[in-house]
Amino acid sequence: MSFATILSVVRSDHGDRDVNTAIELSRSSGAHLSILLLGMAAAPPIGEFAENASMAWLEERDRDKAKLAERLTGVKDILQHANVAHDIVDIYTELTSVDNVVAHQTRYADLVAIGPDAAADGSLKHAVIDGALFHSEVPTLIIPGNGKPTLKPTSVVVAWKDSLEAVRAVKQGIELLKSAKEVHVGIVDPGTNDGEPAGEVGTYLSRHGVNFTVDVLRSDGRTVAETLNQYADDLAADLIVMGAYGHSRMRERIFGGVTLSMLKNPKRAVFLAR
Repeated sequence: MSFATILSVVRSDHGDRDVNTAIELSRSSGAHLSILLLGMAAAPPIGEFAENASMAWLEERDRDKAKLAERLTGVKDILQHANVAHDIVDIYTELTSVDNVVAHQTRYADLVAIGPDAAADGSLKHAVIDGALFHSEVPTLIIPGNGKPTLKPTSVVVAWKDSLEAVRAVKQGIELLKSAKEVHVGIVDPGTNDGEPAGEVGTYLSRHGVNFTVDVLRSDGRTVAETLNQYADDLAADLIVMGAYGHSRMRERIFGGVTLSMLKNPKRAVFLAR
């Protein structure tokens, strides 16, 4: 799919790094940039002290809203000087509502971008991913501090597994794969009855003119995430394309999973779809 509109989620009390990353991403791809500027509200007081604390909480909210308005002016100024097509929405909300806010704002976006500061903010990162992938089914690009903000990567690793999530990641990221100089399809520990590794996805990539190789990876006691990251390191890949949450989010949070492991401390940009 093509990416005509990119939505970048920026927390108002973070610095300018995420805004500048989103601008660079938009400029390099010619996409329209939408900024969702989030002011994070403290949860309302509850329990026996709620009545006494409520006034202080309301005053804190007023101060937060004033700071958000000031930050909005600053971000608008950055965008005006960036010379990219853009719009910006500011919303003051609690962390527990971020997924719903993101879901609403991403309805007409083609891609959600999470910049370095948001990527390092675990609670915000997962709330944004939940809203984009589960509520709007919009692919998400996580760009860590050392990641390249580009939709024209040089070397891409496709974390392949014969699953609906992986298929969607390849289909939604096909423009990224077509533009890359190298695409490497990595399959970790395929089963003995799986037939030809990546046979069908290979046919799909070939029909789209993607130049790719397929590698079977042995974990040798490592986790899937460790194996994939080492593979990407060896290839100097600047992007990993992967399907997200083959299991339920709750199961992954309790027992762990490849998605959570890959997103914990990413070394490079990660494109997720579900």
